[in-house]
Amino acid sequence: MSRRGKSTRLGSLVLAAAMAGAPPAGLAMPASATAASSTAASSGPASSTPASTAPASGPRYGTHGWAGHAWHTSSRQVTASLRLPSVSPAANAGAAFWAGFGTGPGIEQAGFTANMVGGHLRWTAWYELYPSPPAGFGKAAYSGDYVSMTVTYRGGGWFTLTVCDVTRHWTATVTRHATVVSMGTAEAIVEAYGPPLARFSPATFGHVSAAARTWTYSMPGAHASALRQGTFTVRP
Repeated sequence: MSRRGKSTRLGSLVLAAAMAGAPPAGLAMPASATAASSTAASSGPASSTPASTAPASGPRYGTHGWAGHAWHTSSRQVTASLRLPSVSPAANAGAAFWAGFGTGPGIEQAGFTANMVGGHLRWTAWYELYPSPPAGFGKAAYSGDYVSMTVTYRGGGWFTLTVCDVTRHWTATVTRHATVVSMGTAEAIVEAYGPPLARFSPATFGHVSAAARTWTYSMPGAHASALRQGTFTVRP
């Protein structure tokens, strides 16, 4: 499958940089992908309420990579859950955990990003309809929180993007129109960036609404396990 979208767009990295106020660095390069077969089960999202949003833009980081699963799908919804892991970021390093559609030219995704802000770890909930800039939900999350991410295509270019923090008892959702729609491929991903790449504890995705066959992404120092019954773990 094509990686063109990821090699030319850095939406979650741009969002993370803007939220953290990080200094600019060089352009990012994608990680390589390998193929694997897995079996998965499906789970739907909880009900949601509207949340305020804010545009985000910022510098790009020098290196980044992905670890997780991608799959071809005819479904109009992709969802995944996750307990936010411990992350050891630095001024120019962080990690994003997300689910969504598309590998380019359009990408529709929602997730959580961990950055260093003022010397402290900060989690940001966000969504993106690339090539439009990403936006934050304005909600706080913390390592150890149990969260979910759902992207639903409504038709006519309209998407509903929802994130939920079960531990903190909040749900945020928006419905937005995408200028470019790329369906047919879905992903659940850990995206680390730097240099050096941020370190994180094992991250287990659950309730992944994947097809029977997926592709596995790996990055230097982190690999995804096989997807079984809707669950996989990315281990550093």
